[in-house]
Amino acid sequence: MNKLKRIIAAILAAVVVEMPFAAIAENYSELAASSAGIIALEDAPEADETEETDERNQYSKNYKNYEMLAKYIEEYYIDDSVTAEEAMKGGISHYVDGDDEKLALLLKAMFQNLDPWSDFFTKSEYEDFTNEVNKTFYGIGVQITEKDGYVEISGFSEENSLAERTGFMVGDKFVKVAGVECEGKSTSEVRSLIIGDLDTTVDITVLRDGQLVDITATRTQVHAATATSTVLPGNIGYLRIISFGETTAVEVGEILDSYVSEGVKKFILDLRNNGGGHLESAVTIAKMLVPKGKIVDVVFRNEQNNTSYYSERTTKDFEMITLVNGNTASSAEILASAIQDSHAGRLLGETTYGKAVIQQIFPLQNRNYFKLTIGEYKTRNGRSINYVGLEPDEYVKNYNEPIDSTKYTRFDFSTKSSIGDFSKNALSAKEKLRLLGYYNGNADNEVFTAELKDAIKKFQAAYGLAATGVLDIPTQVKLEKTFEDLKIEVDLQLETAYEQLGGIKEDLYDEK
Repeated sequence: MNKLKRIIAAILAAVVVEMPFAAIAENYSELAASSAGIIALEDAPEADETEETDERNQYSKNYKNYEMLAKYIEEYYIDDSVTAEEAMKGGISHYVDGDDEKLALLLKAMFQNLDPWSDFFTKSEYEDFTNEVNKTFYGIGVQITEKDGYVEISGFSEENSLAERTGFMVGDKFVKVAGVECEGKSTSEVRSLIIGDLDTTVDITVLRDGQLVDITATRTQVHAATATSTVLPGNIGYLRIISFGETTAVEVGEILDSYVSEGVKKFILDLRNNGGGHLESAVTIAKMLVPKGKIVDVVFRNEQNNTSYYSERTTKDFEMITLVNGNTASSAEILASAIQDSHAGRLLGETTYGKAVIQQIFPLQNRNYFKLTIGEYKTRNGRSINYVGLEPDEYVKNYNEPIDSTKYTRFDFSTKSSIGDFSKNALSAKEKLRLLGYYNGNADNEVFTAELKDAIKKFQAAYGLAATGVLDIPTQVKLEKTFEDLKIEVDLQLETAYEQLGGIKEDLYDEK
């Protein structure tokens, strides 16, 4: 073990709590690499390259200079009381002493040097990490939708929720959140005002039966769905798994039960852009879909800890095509590989990411955490796919094409429009700004709303126009040109899977 690793091991030994934790194949989302930057030695003499061993060649020039100066200390210090190892240990100890930020940077550098997935988390970073995997945030527990220029409550996240007990009712229209006027705002804009830190409060004014009602709401933990579903024309299901969180297996189980009750016999499983999550979640879902036999082998450094997971399913309820791409990783690859190896379904799309190692989360006494790569998994048929990925059974790549502007309402380029007007120009602006990402409201009417005004102002500011919110002639010209230059992604992967399961492509887009 090299000197730096021994030093850091000593640091960790003082704070690590021994506690069993389940292995996790975590969401792939690399944090920005940070450097410990221990000592910069711009004027230091060059190290003697001929004396360097192969082991030392992997380290940076700054580290080699650091090690070289420690040897100078050992040889030339006033007495022989300090060894090079003690000088290095003392330097690092002095550098991080009493400075949690420096220690965090040092630990991050150490873990991130091992592989792309091992890492050190501060308490807040760990909360963000787990919340991202589980799709958890802190809100008031309501479902919202846009209607008549307002965002209103359409339901509650659970029966007898805190929001319902606090006094909110279905149909309440958000007028103010945290002092901010909400008329004309989109659902995403209102949601961003509602979300905050756990157990904090937010003042909300709603419009109910023509009366304004003030309510102080307490933010609580809310889980967004990690799996979504719809039934496409032709009674073909579409199931997308966003990540493998703590509740994902339950969500998928409920969706599959609904397919059975609705007579859905075929479905598309979309694992594209799914970076992984909990190993147990992926395995549990595999048991719902994969025929009897092995799902995956998990191999550890200590062979006694090796684990194999199996499915006992003896029936095949669905015909299935699974969509994958270069961002399908980790636990998503476990599920995809089990489907492919067992012939439960075909993989369609692009080569997957190739992350076939798992991490374990370890807690520290100071409420920080680190995750360390501790094992590798092999597919049902014994394949090792780390840094390789899964090749789909059918390679299909999406592509971009210019938008067909003839399908959308055109401006008249002769009259301007503003809030309160009814005009084809307002409809045209809604259609175009929605596709350009500036507008989130309804785009099926000619009403010039406050939300449309805000969207126009954002577009005008982005393109150097006077941000008045008025749909004047220069804005119409610029918006039309920007729209005509827009390219949209053609989801050929989804189209192909849908057609192979018996769907008609035109019906797919008519449904949207």
